Amino acid sequence: MNEAQTRLQNLVDERLPALGTLLGPEAPGLLGAAVEAAGASLVSARPLQVQWQPGRALSVVYETLLEDTPRGTVRDMLVAATGDRLPAGAMLLEQGAERVAVWHLMNDPALPGLAIALDPDQLREMLPTLGVGAGEIRLRLRAYRPQRRAVVEVTAGDARLFIKVVRPKRVAALQHRHALLSAHLPTPRSHGWSPELGLVVLEAMPGATLRDALSMREGALPAPEQIAALLDKLPAPEDGSRPPDARATVAQSADLLGRLLPDLQPSLAALSDGLAAEGGQGGPEVPVHGDLHDGQLTVLDGRITGLLDVDTAGLGHRVDDWANLAGHLATRLQAMPGHLQPRLQAYGRQIAALADGQAHPATFRRRVAAVVLALATGPFRVQSADWPEETRMRVALAAAWLESAQRTYHTYRVGQPHTQTEGVQIT
Repeated sequence: MNEAQTRLQNLVDERLPALGTLLGPEAPGLLGAAVEAAGASLVSARPLQVQWQPGRALSVVYETLLEDTPRGTVRDMLVAATGDRLPAGAMLLEQGAERVAVWHLMNDPALPGLAIALDPDQLREMLPTLGVGAGEIRLRLRAYRPQRRAVVEVTAGDARLFIKVVRPKRVAALQHRHALLSAHLPTPRSHGWSPELGLVVLEAMPGATLRDALSMREGALPAPEQIAALLDKLPAPEDGSRPPDARATVAQSADLLGRLLPDLQPSLAALSDGLAAEGGQGGPEVPVHGDLHDGQLTVLDGRITGLLDVDTAGLGHRVDDWANLAGHLATRLQAMPGHLQPRLQAYGRQIAALADGQAHPATFRRRVAAVVLALATGPFRVQSADWPEETRMRVALAAAWLESAQRTYHTYRVGQPHTQTEGVQIT
């Protein structure tokens, strides 16, 4: 048993007594009882995604192999959740103090549209009503957050589109956001939406994501000034909404990471203390994307063709958009093959140089550190095979950015010459 498996099975949450069951060797037995109630049998199960809010909630997505289903032996994804608010409509299993809700992923009780988005037959009937020609339908689940949201990529003949699934009460605002921004920006236009099902059907933007472009050996990349010009076109939100702030999640991220890897607790305490000192202003409030990273931009021949996932757009500080982008690039570089690192490194330095010209350099670096700390929970969340070591690397990276912020703040404050990319290794 490797460290990842040992750590996983030794996690404890006194307010969530079922945590040990859902993350340990007893999980297949629990899932087996659920599928047997539906007339099938479980062959195997392994966790693919873990969302843990200590003391509040836990959800686990499992990849499973099922037998004796109407379609014979099939691969499926099951979800198990525990916590104070379990969804109505899911199968509820109880044993002592443990209460667990279980459902098939496509039957998420909070996302009624997901069953349609993952059903080729129903899509074949729906797409022509949206002006999309029918044809051979291929589906790919691109994102899923239990009871929150999902994104399904659909290829129908020569057409390609994305179906975003949210809670029905949120879909009107999402549709309105896309209609508002598509008048100013290259954001995906909506083919249609369903307020009852929580579905928005969006066009696919031309080109590849900036993430994919950065993973290629060559090819033109958009200058950071193109990204800045795009962000400058963001309209002010009509509702005055504000996107999530990475600084506000520092304590939450540090708590989770400290529970996962207790040996990191001294480093996490130092990071939390250091990030509590702002060290510079964020600048005026302006319209921001709110979750800008290299997967949110599509590019073609060195120009930006699309800005994706505008759900989080609102009023904020532009430095946070740059920090979010830089933080994602920095964490990706750690896992990138060596022959591709110089390209990403050079691009990250360009982003940092531009950000330094728009905000206090120490503020930018400190906020990158907060972003990287939040991203340090990612290897555990997606159950990477070596998530403990990857987590340690990301926490060390956050500390390096904080150290750079402190060093840069002193240099900037005493009026010495400032090199814009000083301390920014994006590594």
